[in-house]
Amino acid sequence: MPVPHAPTPRHARRPLAVLATLLLIATPFGPVAAQATGQATGQQNPGMSGFQPLDRIVAVVEDRVITQQQLQTEVARLGGQIDLANMSPADQQRLGERVLDRMITEATMLERADRIGIQIDDTRLNQALNGIAQRNGMNLSQLRDAVVGQGQNWADFRDGIRDQMLLEELQKREVYSQINVSDRDIDAYIEQRTGSSAEQTEYRLAQILVSVPENASPEAIEQGAARASEIRDELVDGADFARVSAERSDALNADEGGDLGWRDPARIPSLFLPVVQGMEAGEISDIIRSPNGFHIVKVSDTRTTTGTAAVTQYRAEHVLLRPREDRDPAATRELAEQLRAQVANGEATIASIARKFSDDPGSGQRGGDLGWVSPDDMVPAFASTLESIETGQLSPVFESQFGFHFLRVNDQRQREVSGDDLREQARNAIGERRADEELTKYIRRLRSEAYIENRLTDTVNDASGQRALGRQ
Repeated sequence: MPVPHAPTPRHARRPLAVLATLLLIATPFGPVAAQATGQATGQQNPGMSGFQPLDRIVAVVEDRVITQQQLQTEVARLGGQIDLANMSPADQQRLGERVLDRMITEATMLERADRIGIQIDDTRLNQALNGIAQRNGMNLSQLRDAVVGQGQNWADFRDGIRDQMLLEELQKREVYSQINVSDRDIDAYIEQRTGSSAEQTEYRLAQILVSVPENASPEAIEQGAARASEIRDELVDGADFARVSAERSDALNADEGGDLGWRDPARIPSLFLPVVQGMEAGEISDIIRSPNGFHIVKVSDTRTTTGTAAVTQYRAEHVLLRPREDRDPAATRELAEQLRAQVANGEATIASIARKFSDDPGSGQRGGDLGWVSPDDMVPAFASTLESIETGQLSPVFESQFGFHFLRVNDQRQREVSGDDLREQARNAIGERRADEELTKYIRRLRSEAYIENRLTDTVNDASGQRALGRQ
């Protein structure tokens, strides 16, 4: 039987599921597929000094172009995770190529959405924007002021939300609607969750993917394997997984550290499951070969659940500080440490600090109050901190992709899930696992059928295979 409400993978939900009530004032992926209209500026991004002037076209996807300026904007968004200024020109170039590849994928999907007539009119867009505003305690006018106040263009922000809605609608129509979950699948899942053992291990996973094209030559497969081996050696030697993911992974969620969230065994891809079940928290897997390429999996954490249909929620308050032009990441962390010390010493409260300093407009106006939140609604760094501190305890300063935070959990509660809700939860969990696999295949097929000219790598795909451009 078809999935009535097709599941949406974490990477597709991310721009609209804004840290529960935490506003992410950032265009989801910038104007990646907009037509180039700007004049040459001749400016350079200090963190990407190896690139050409900003008006250069770096990729063509069907009728769309991606410019150097758009690429640099996307790379700059990784500044909180990667030390761009100290990267060598060769490393900068490799990072730019990987970010561009993800932008090409999004542009290819937007082309497909346009070709089959998917549209997001202003009414739907405004409803989505109003929803974002309301979840953050603002009206639409206040949301616009917050976006502009953080140095972003409101029209670009709107276009980014519209493009994200187009991508989600495309995935629902052409991927998720084709996924079937039977009653037998659901029964088996629930039995596994609530079986006689009454306990099971869940895993917080992250992955790095080295993609290999379908029907790749032996040489290309060998190169992919060598690259994967080199990456794994770096990780085993202590390199930060999230940083390496952002720099070198081909996965769509690479700039999120490759995080796959908490997975019970029923929601772990069958190829990964026997490997993961033999690993401890913090361990890096051997290289796993799949039809999509080479995977490296990290078990970030493990936990034992009782199999009861209950969800832990936390009542939390927090402060967020984001780096900005006049305050680099180091200075931002230092300020966060100073403000936390004031709270820890009783000189101030989180509420007073949040109202004055927090860069989260929604919770900041409420004195940092997030209300009741679930870890699954939050980004990984925030979720792990929620779950690791005791009620009433002030957390250390920690970093997420949005900036530097500290928080306090004031209360927690268990929420039981009804039988109907449990079956729906099972349906969505199974569907999400299958959707991840089908979406990868779908994207590969779209790219193989599209005209893609990548000027950073001097390659073109014209639906009949790749060939060198031969430009001088």
